[in-house]
Amino acid sequence: MKVDVLIAGGGVIGSAVAWALADRGASDVTVVDLDLAGLYASSELNAGGARATWWQPVNVETCAATLEFFRLHHEEFSFQERGYLWLHGDPALFEAAKEKRSLQNDFGLGVEILDPPEARERFPVLDLDPKRLVGATFSPRDGLVNPNAVRQWFRREAESLGARFLNRHYVSGISTARQPKSQRRVNWVEITEISGRDPLDDEGSIREILTTHALPLDIVGSRQRVECDVIVNCLGAWSPLFSAKVGISDVTEPTRRQICMLGVQHEDPERVSELLSLGMVVDASGLYFHPEGNDILAGYSIPEEAPGFDFHYDGESFFMEHIWPRLVECSSVFERSRHVRGWSGLYAVTPDRSGIAGPVTGFTNLFEAHSFTGRGVMQSHGIATALAEWIECGKAPGLIASMNRDRFADRSKWLIEELHI
Repeated sequence: MKVDVLIAGGGVIGSAVAWALADRGASDVTVVDLDLAGLYASSELNAGGARATWWQPVNVETCAATLEFFRLHHEEFSFQERGYLWLHGDPALFEAAKEKRSLQNDFGLGVEILDPPEARERFPVLDLDPKRLVGATFSPRDGLVNPNAVRQWFRREAESLGARFLNRHYVSGISTARQPKSQRRVNWVEITEISGRDPLDDEGSIREILTTHALPLDIVGSRQRVECDVIVNCLGAWSPLFSAKVGISDVTEPTRRQICMLGVQHEDPERVSELLSLGMVVDASGLYFHPEGNDILAGYSIPEEAPGFDFHYDGESFFMEHIWPRLVECSSVFERSRHVRGWSGLYAVTPDRSGIAGPVTGFTNLFEAHSFTGRGVMQSHGIATALAEWIECGKAPGLIASMNRDRFADRSKWLIEELHI
């Protein structure tokens, strides 16, 4: 089998890159993925926040471009421009946030700085202890989006332009060869088809492969070699496995992130209504939450969480230990809230908490776009369109060149993001 472009990974980034390349006229784009249904895709298991209020210019640029894309399709993506309210308890962090405001507002974000009295007057339902708050920022143009709808749009549009998506296919091998000037080239990729019994993975075969990286013999189907002119690694948390197959190390670490849904029980319907009208709220404690219908979606990143491919959800104990106490500190309306359900997904975390994108040094035809540390959906359109232009024209547009993996060799070039949850 021979293709022009092979994309490993059909999550939101891989699907977006397929669309962007096809939209620029690439005629033979193929995407391979083990889990196109997205049962374990990071972009399907996140909180649905969409913001451009970051501290690194390339992250602001690509997220702002993606937000404009969301606004263009706001009905289809259920994009709600409700804003992000960031509550600061660390004076140094708040001062830095104020300094970054001009950068953010250069991209039209309209970020506001609120002192504690202003924040409490603006959002009275958040009757938190005033001693915990040194200030807040509110970015009205950020909001909430349906990640599944975004990914499906990219895939549908890519397919309409001729791109192919191969489901239940696993990259099981890669062959490279030396080129002149000590460059290497990916000659072919071996993909293995996984035979499936249930698309909802009741047997756990997809999950087993994604967590153990071994192929059970009883479900292995056909294997084939795919020759490609260009290959793009969009495997997110699984990108290090791909990198290892071509002989390069990867700085990415897969880390579990848990999210829960909770119901709010309060005797004052007006206060509940006020709570359900909020956008995304990020508390100084690291808690984040937003309304989800008549419930609340909340998450918290446990600092001591060890890296690993872990999809286990800790259940109500996670809610009681990490979520509920922090919610109550934000608002008394949460005092009688109850755990409904929850899930876990994976962040692909880099040392500076920014993504990796661009050509891989030492290879003539290998590119990558992965490890966006929880913001793949937020950056999807901006990253995909820039990377597609880079692949086609051989030159990085805008600021995306700063996201190349080579930056990790020089700490002064790191794209450190502090507003990471």
